[in-house]
Formats: sequence, structure tokens, C-alpha cells
Amino acid sequence: MNRSVKWIRLLSSLLPAFLLLTGCASPQPEQKAAAPGVSLSALQYEMENIAVDFSNMWYYQQIEAQTGVHVDFTEVKDSEWSSSVGLAFVKGKMPDMILRGSLDVETYGVTRHLLVPLEDYIDRGFLPNYAARMNQAGLREQLTASDGHIYQLGFLISQDVNTSGHFFINQTWLDRLGLPVPETVEQLTETLRHFRDDDPNGNGQQDEIPLEFTFDDNTTGIYNLFSFFGLPLNEDYIYVDREGKVRFAPEEDAFFETLDWLHRLYREGLLSADFISQGSSIWAARVNEGNTGLFSYWRLQNTALSPGVAGQYRVMLPVHAEGREACLPRNMDIIEFGAALTVDNRNIEASLRWLDAQFETENMLVSQNGAVGDTLTRREDGRYEVSYVPPDNELYQSVPLICGQFFAPADYYNSVYVPAAHRQEKAGYCALYEKSGVLEPVSCKILTSVASKTLEQSAEISRLKAKLKALTDAGIVAMVTRGVTEEQREAFRKQLRENGSGDYQRIYQQIYDRWKEKET
Repeated sequence: MNRSVKWIRLLSSLLPAFLLLTGCASPQPEQKAAAPGVSLSALQYEMENIAVDFSNMWYYQQIEAQTGVHVDFTEVKDSEWSSSVGLAFVKGKMPDMILRGSLDVETYGVTRHLLVPLEDYIDRGFLPNYAARMNQAGLREQLTASDGHIYQLGFLISQDVNTSGHFFINQTWLDRLGLPVPETVEQLTETLRHFRDDDPNGNGQQDEIPLEFTFDDNTTGIYNLFSFFGLPLNEDYIYVDREGKVRFAPEEDAFFETLDWLHRLYREGLLSADFISQGSSIWAARVNEGNTGLFSYWRLQNTALSPGVAGQYRVMLPVHAEGREACLPRNMDIIEFGAALTVDNRNIEASLRWLDAQFETENMLVSQNGAVGDTLTRREDGRYEVSYVPPDNELYQSVPLICGQFFAPADYYNSVYVPAAHRQEKAGYCALYEKSGVLEPVSCKILTSVASKTLEQSAEISRLKAKLKALTDAGIVAMVTRGVTEEQREAFRKQLRENGSGDYQRIYQQIYDRWKEKET
């Protein structure tokens, strides 16, 4: 940051205070200046590899000038956050606020009553900027604890992403071989055989990799391939069918049909056994060799893919097996923890005024992107866009980025901010998949991240999932590499039931039913 910019920032930070002293400034109605001497304390989450002085950060100096509220920050690194939060909750000695990171509101709010319920303050207009966005459909519910209270302000940067991994097929190879984009599982299988046999890379060797996948995720993993058979397999193994019933995916017929197909690919050399153990780094290195036919990924631009390799591919809709409709897991915006007030808070109204100032549109966008006129510009249409990204994490010295407060649902965010080209690329893929009807009707995130759970339910889910995941992953490997028989199916289902799949499913059904009741 050059010297002139620093002087401008210094003057701009002093000007509001000067105007207040001389009586020339009129505070906004929703941000009346606090009484002199209001000072608060905060436990502040800090990224592990970046040193930041929050107490002297330019951004918070601007917020203090606007609100009259000073905050003394105690910064805590990511690796020490959980233990520091536990130590901070000593009644009578707690900080006024907990900011960013993560916080178990069920424990500290519902069970121990150490957090301030905020819903009355929100409804009575103490957070006008925040409340205007929080009350959009489906967002308030995510923030509501199991006892009906709201103990937190959320953090949300909505990208309106409806699924994690899109399928990308090598268009260069299709063109060289004169092949259409496949639409069914059998067409795809035949296309993969052509990729294996017909030398689409033109080097005279049979070294092409028809499929390149990792294992147990929905971005680069084979879990996405189950969607071809109508099964939205995800990392929690549960989904909601069209009748509102929670299903346990590894016990479904479509699960075994997919494994039977994957075994056929494995046997024919169309799917390498490397998917079992290779992580994302090895996967990216192999795809970047430019010798892969099909993979799934978040997007093509601004990723681990080199631009030259990415240019060979085009997005492909999920294909469908005979008699099945393709069904991918649906993603949704998940609200993270933003801020909470402890019951030791010395000035709740001042705390909320200080927090809500950060949700004002320009303040919020500045917190992520830097100062207007420096790294952020405002266009003639009123929307903001990034004009410059400083190198070497320099931006963290002046604004908090993901360590600050931000709450922007998709419609609002798109109305005030121009996303970068790579985000527009992802949005285009999501729109295509939505229009094509290849996503599950109810996102599994409702079950895992939105609907509230009691402490007992959360503990039981974690215990059961650990056992069921080990069994499921082992079963996938065995059946892909050795084949699927009727005896194996029944033995596998029996093993899952003996290890609690029924209880796992039942708990999630209770959680979903309670959420649906609140919704209606």
C-alpha cells in the first residue's frame, strides 16, 4: 500500500471524529453515537498463518468512528480456538462478544445459558441492516437453536451454489473421435471405451485415462457417479425422498446397481483403482497432464487446473441409467457462526449497534475487499466490484476479510456486487443443472446443517456415522474391485443394520419431521 493511500486513510479515519466534535455530523438514526467511554471486549478468531492486529486495524477504526463504540480484541489462532472458547466461558469473566470461528450455541446457549438470546433485539430493530436480510426464507430457521431462541448472528457469503461437483468431459477428444456428448449410462460407457481404445490424444499409445476420480466426496469423488442411477449419495449417506422419508443410501438398490456398473468399468480398465487412495493433489496433477476423459469438479476457471487443460473440457449433464432419473446431491447456502453476546456483556445495545454497522452494504463489502477507491470501486449502476487484489495477503492488514462480519443472501449479494468471472462460470453450471432437473428435491444439508439437533442427537449421530462410514467405504472398495453378488448385497445390508443404520435413519427422520413442522 503506497504512502499517499495511507495518508488518505489516516485523514479519513480522523475526519468523522473531528466532525462529531465540532457538531457538523448527524449520526444515522439506526446508528446513534454511543455514550462517551463505551468500551467492549471481544474474543476474536484469527487465521492460523496470518498475523493481524484487529485492535489497530483501519477497518475497525472506521466502525468505531461511525458508532462511538471501541472494542478491545483478544485474537486467537485457529489451532487454539476451541480450547480458548472453553476457557473464555467463565461466568463473571467472559468477554462481551465472541466473534467468528465456531461456537456450539446448543452447549453455551441452550444448555448452559451463557449467551444472550437475540431474537427480541432483532425484531425490535436493534440490527436493521442485518434483520433485513436474515428474515429471508429459510435463513432465520438455520440460526434458531433447539429451544427456539437465536443466540448468534450468522456469517453468510452466498454464491447461490446448488451442487458441489459438475461433470466435465473432454470436448477435444469428442471432436477428434466424432462422438456426441453422452446422455445415458450405456452411451457414456461406450464413449469411455472409445477414449481408451481410439487414441484421442494422438500419441500412438494407449495411455489415456477415461475416468479420473477421487473417493468419498461430492466434488472430485466417485460419490457423484451414483447420481447416474438416481441416488444422491453424500458424505452423510442420508437423503430425503419425494415423499418426505429419510433414506439411508447404502441400503438402496440403486447403490448396488451403481457399484455393479463401476465394477464393470474397473474390470475393463476404464476406472483406475487409484481412486481408492489418491487425494485431491494427485488427482489435480493427473488431470493437468491433459490426458483424462471425464471428471467432476467445482468449476474450470481459477482452480487447480491449468488454463490450457481446462480449455479442453465442457460441462456435461449427469447421464441416466435405464429406468432411472439422474439425481445429484443438492447444495445450499449454509450459515456459519458470525457473532454472539455473552451474558456478561456490559452494553448489549452498543454491541449490536457496532455489529450492525458492519452489515451496512458498503462497510460489509469493504470488510471483504478493501477500501472503496483503493481495491474496491462502485460502478455507475450502484454495484461494487473489485478493481485490484493486493499481493501477499496485504489486505488482511487493513480489513478483516473472512474474520469479520458478513451476511449476504444470494439475491441481495447479486444486487450490490459484481462477482468475478470464475464465480459467474459456476453460477452458469448451477443454472443449467437446476433447469435440467438433475438435483435432489430436498437438500441433504437441511438434515445435516440446517435443522436443529439436541446435544444427544448430535452425539449419537457422530457415533453411528463413524461406524457406518467405515463399513460403507470398505464395502464400496470391495464391490468395485471384486464385483457384486446377491449374497454380498444382503450380507452388507445386514452388517449395516447391525451397526445402527436403522437408528441413524430414525434420528434424522425425527430431526426432519420437527424441522418440517416448524416450517409449516
